[in-house]
Amino acid sequence: MKKYFFNLVAMLLVLSVPAFAQKWADLSKEEQLMKLQNFIEDNHKYMKDTLALSEEQITDADNVNVCYLTTLDRINRYAKTDADKEKYAKSSTESRAKQLEAIMGTDKYNKFRKYVETKLKKAAATM
Repeated sequence: MKKYFFNLVAMLLVLSVPAFAQKWADLSKEEQLMKLQNFIEDNHKYMKDTLALSEEQITDADNVNVCYLTTLDRINRYAKTDADKEKYAKSSTESRAKQLEAIMGTDKYNKFRKYVETKLKKAAATM
């Protein structure tokens, strides 16, 4: 499960920040893994300490992200056109957001989303 989650985070980083993605590709697999582990640990700490989410909520959020990654993989493999891939990926992304919002609650989800966006922007700025 961790392998899938690490892949999800890597994919989200690549999709979210193109400038960061170019630098990401230059990292060795070990360096990527270390960065992903730190990213996940920071996110879990934020969810637990700042948002006061339970371990079950954190695990459920992780599971949503793993399902999201596998869905994107299937879309990439089976959708015929780029337009179809984009359409299905948008739908999947909206569904993921709704699931995370249901797990965390609207307020906490919005705070977490802003937290991650800020982290990604800072990471892109330092690369």
